[in-house]
Amino acid sequence: MLKWVEIDLKSMAGNVRAIKKALSPGVLFMAAVKADGYGHGAAAAAKTALANGADSVGVLTADEGAALRSALPKTPIHLLAPSLPEEAPLIVKTGLVPTADSLAFIKALDRAAKKKISYHLDIDLGLGRWGVQPAAAAAILKDAVKFKKAVPYGLSAHLAYRPAQNMTETEERLSTFSALAQELRALAPGLKAHAANSSILSDFPHWQLDMVRVGNLMYGIYPTDIYKKKKQGPPLPGLGRPWQFYARIISVKNVKKGESLGYAGEFTAQRAMRLATIPAGYSDGLTMEPTENHIRITSGFQYWGVINGKRAWFTGKTGIAHTMLDVTDIPEAVIGTPVALHVRRTAANARIPRIYK
Repeated sequence: MLKWVEIDLKSMAGNVRAIKKALSPGVLFMAAVKADGYGHGAAAAAKTALANGADSVGVLTADEGAALRSALPKTPIHLLAPSLPEEAPLIVKTGLVPTADSLAFIKALDRAAKKKISYHLDIDLGLGRWGVQPAAAAAILKDAVKFKKAVPYGLSAHLAYRPAQNMTETEERLSTFSALAQELRALAPGLKAHAANSSILSDFPHWQLDMVRVGNLMYGIYPTDIYKKKKQGPPLPGLGRPWQFYARIISVKNVKKGESLGYAGEFTAQRAMRLATIPAGYSDGLTMEPTENHIRITSGFQYWGVINGKRAWFTGKTGIAHTMLDVTDIPEAVIGTPVALHVRRTAANARIPRIYK
């Protein structure tokens, strides 16, 4: 196998248990498995999360939810983005819990349902992607509760929080959201409020409300570094990284000083070098940016792979399916040697085989 992704489900399971332990009693845990489980595989990530403390899973769209239903026949699958009215029949058929931000969708959901079906009413707290304005929420919910089959279950919000930049504003909006939820429970008793994703849970643990929606932390990604500025440990210590992309070296060659390589001789060696080629490029999710690590035209940025803990710097531009690495100082790098690569998980090509450990 020339390239593959290794996914350590044991590490992911430990992350889920750590998150569960950090929640207050009674707070529900929705595991975010959108975008194919952040590249880990939605079904595998969902099953691991549910087996280790999660109560439900969340995806973005009805199509994602429907595709996951066969793997999770009885699990609550929540949709985190609003659906279109024409998607109501699919949502009803597959038993999903959608998000609504219009009466038109709620009406369509009620019409499609043969029995009671739950939904979340989303509130726009400044992110601006979707959601009803807080001032309009009571009027919409007052009309929505008249439907007999479509029943409000949750009150959701997605905040425009960027760690360390707008903490005061976010604190105020979370407080406003909590107060709004309390007000709306007069119309829909038991309404579950949730606004905490991984960064909110990490930096505002007192705003867990009734449920949290956690993705990044589950996959070992800390979305905030405020704890470092406070000279503290991470809010959930010991999280592991369950995802790693590998590609094997398929060619190694020696290059003389002054020799030019690449399309139009885009790279010129300033010293004698030993270069390796791997069968991975920007179609697999690697960077398309030039890596001017020998002839520096701009400030640039250097990317690298890792071989036995040593950095192998990208040399020249990354191609669509191949990348050259400088292995001059890594004599153990030979044809067939695996190289660990930094790839954004959700950007990694879905056709790359996933191997579960």
